[in-house]
Amino acid sequence: MIDNYYCGAADCLSCPQSITVFYKSYKIFITQKDINGMFKNQISVNDRHVSPAYQNGDFRMTTTGIDTVLVIPKIHAKIIFSGLIFSITLPYSQFGNNTWGQCGTCDNNRTDDCMLPSGQIDSSCPNMAHEWHTNGSSCKQPPPTPKPTPTPDTCNTSICEIIKSSVFEACHKVVDYRPSVEACEFDVCHVHINHVGCISLQIYAEVCALAGICIDWRNSTKGQCVYTCPSPKVCQPCGPPVEPTCDLWYNQKFIETVNEFSEMDSVKMEGCFCPSGTNLLSSASDECVPTCEICRLANGKWIEANSTWTEDCNVCICKEDTLKVTCSHVSCPAPPPVSCKEPGQVKVNNTVGCCQEDKCECDVKQCPGVVPPCPVGYTLHTTVGVCCSSCVPIPDVCVFNNLAYQVGDLVPMKSCETCICSSRTNASSHLNIIDCQPLPCDTHCPVGYEYQVSPAQCCGHCVQVGCVVAFPNSTHALKPGTVWSPAGNPCVKFECVKIANHFITVEAKTMCPPYDPAECIPGTETVAPGGCCHTCIHRGQPCSVSSTAVTVESQGCNSKEVVNVTSCAGACGTFTFYSTKMRALQHTCSCCQEVATSERQIQLSCPDSTEISYSYTHIETCACLDTDCSVVRRGQTSAPAAGSRRRRR
Repeated sequence: MIDNYYCGAADCLSCPQSITVFYKSYKIFITQKDINGMFKNQISVNDRHVSPAYQNGDFRMTTTGIDTVLVIPKIHAKIIFSGLIFSITLPYSQFGNNTWGQCGTCDNNRTDDCMLPSGQIDSSCPNMAHEWHTNGSSCKQPPPTPKPTPTPDTCNTSICEIIKSSVFEACHKVVDYRPSVEACEFDVCHVHINHVGCISLQIYAEVCALAGICIDWRNSTKGQCVYTCPSPKVCQPCGPPVEPTCDLWYNQKFIETVNEFSEMDSVKMEGCFCPSGTNLLSSASDECVPTCEICRLANGKWIEANSTWTEDCNVCICKEDTLKVTCSHVSCPAPPPVSCKEPGQVKVNNTVGCCQEDKCECDVKQCPGVVPPCPVGYTLHTTVGVCCSSCVPIPDVCVFNNLAYQVGDLVPMKSCETCICSSRTNASSHLNIIDCQPLPCDTHCPVGYEYQVSPAQCCGHCVQVGCVVAFPNSTHALKPGTVWSPAGNPCVKFECVKIANHFITVEAKTMCPPYDPAECIPGTETVAPGGCCHTCIHRGQPCSVSSTAVTVESQGCNSKEVVNVTSCAGACGTFTFYSTKMRALQHTCSCCQEVATSERQIQLSCPDSTEISYSYTHIETCACLDTDCSVVRRGQTSAPAAGSRRRRR
């Protein structure tokens, strides 16, 4: 259902510039707001603000900076909104004769489009538009006032002539321009809005774009219809509905992934885009960058790959291979060795520029009687010397992040490793060493799944790679494109089909015709092709064409539907009698055989989504045909009667 503020062209300024779309459980509200002197489209879904591009399983919304586009693939609907302009495109196959309202009836007949709420047809669409209001609408019909007849001085419709000119010539044969010219002339003469004619040109250009023809028309208006985009973006007549950005995930989701939205979002549209040779930094910004090979800094700025700079005595570089910033301290010359081994002496570190130098000083707090603070993992040890005591390492202690751990304790050192304070000691610090081992990961996956490593996580996860057919006591995995029948049950076939990233199991059951062995001629019992259905020649059944529904398979490819394979079956006359003329037993035999056939051809679907042709013989007519049934018993000879001649067949 499409619900919007129904207003005529003459009083659109008194109406909210917005449109509301109700679809399933969604309320989609699109409006336009003045943000820092520039009008921008705002979108909310179920009263929650969203930013395009936005999509879920039912619809997608995108923006070009000028137009906001809402597509609903399930019903093939497209709504375009740009402030005073909106258009609704609905397929006649689904909405024929079932629309009602200001936009008319969807019946491919324009004569009944200007319909009033009472059902009567108004000769004037602008007058009709004033009569339609949504419940609670603040757009009220003003009292009728006499309007002066426009004069040539006050009604200059020259801008409307552009629609008929060579500027739109490529679109004239595809989209009739005359209604747009009439609407343009009416608006220019009756709607007192600056540059109102530009709206008609923009609408006609959008209709042409939907038909696959993009028109660069604004430059032909002598500056009347210039559209200013937020810097550094520029207005372009033919751009993508979703502009690529430097965010790879965004491009993959809204541009590169082929899905139900792709066909409806393939039309080039007018909008604000980054200049040629630049790239949009992200969908949430209007910043254009010369290359996406950049590092994004904490202050919101960016810098190109391989760039280096010095900051807070650190030399930083934007790594080309990772696009991450790594910094290292400014390289300083090796300071001369300083040894402060006397009790009470301390090594003092002085900073000169970005480099440091050490020297020994006496700290009175280290003198006898004053307890100096020791670092974590160390304890105070009194010595006989010049000044005071010293700190010695505590046995069986590890130190990490200024915390002490006992031997055997778990140390939260690395997220994907188990770290334990070991009994081994560091030769330099004399503190115990922390040993780390990778976390164990469960790599066992159920049937139909495969373990895949995830770089961003400690352990990988199981990813479905095929279909899973579940039985009460077992499961069976199928690769996409394969067909499988359970052992002992050839009448059931399972096929695995992969659609997008989903694996779908298709089950096909063959329904066999009634079969009663007691009704069969002994020796004629057999199994139909495919190993599923039993068949035979019924007693007393005349010779005729019979068919069996089977799935044809060749070279790993299968028929899309079951195929009726024909055969000849039935009883024919067969008997033996004694001929007095031939003075011998005479045998007469006939066989149920084909007498008329034809070649038929079907298409087989293959696992790689291709098709091949397959030909087979179809029996048109069956009949009883004579056949040789003479038998010479062992130990006997048959001799012709006297005066007769042997006949050969």
